[in-house]
Amino acid sequence: MSERLSFIVGRALPLGVFGFLVAIQGELAVAGLQQAFRGELNRSESMYLLNRILTLGFFAFLLAIYLIRSKAVARDHNPVAVVAALVGSFILYGLFLVPSQPRSTNVWVLALSDICLATGMIWALYSLTYLRNRFSIVPEARGLVTAGPYELVRHPIYLGEITAGFGLVLPVLFTWDALVFAVFVAAQMTRIYFEERVLRSTYPQYEAYAGRTRRLIPFVL
Repeated sequence: MSERLSFIVGRALPLGVFGFLVAIQGELAVAGLQQAFRGELNRSESMYLLNRILTLGFFAFLLAIYLIRSKAVARDHNPVAVVAALVGSFILYGLFLVPSQPRSTNVWVLALSDICLATGMIWALYSLTYLRNRFSIVPEARGLVTAGPYELVRHPIYLGEITAGFGLVLPVLFTWDALVFAVFVAAQMTRIYFEERVLRSTYPQYEAYAGRTRRLIPFVL
């Protein structure tokens, strides 16, 4: 991949997308807060507002990271790695383009959905505070983090995103939305493969780190 295309995919495009998402989530969060101050929110609407605020914080953090981060010391911008990274990062927003699907009205399903969304975003945000300016969408190396949530799994941000994504599709699990979620998970696993390949070739200590931690799910996978 050329330097110009790498710049577009690795920096310019994420900045534009994250800036747009911050604006959208910020608008939704402000509208929800205004309703909250007027005492107009019920339980489900309050959880929706909480998830909007968490999502806004996550994307604002990513936007700040892309503005200040340093140059990568190694990268893998082959087409498969780039496509997997972009699909894994943004395909869930395609759910808003899918025709409206019947949603579950079961209170337990909706509650579990809210819990997965909130806990997934909180975990992803917490993990991001450790990764900080080493984060990138496409496979790049800017330093090795092994502390905090990275002591449990090697890719805690993706674990948080997958948990939140599951919460998003849970009320419409037996619809086309589930196929979008399956593609999202497959893209994340492909993304992990290419990221670990870069890290292994860049940091000799990565092999030992990988030997004592799980890839994605603590004690399981």
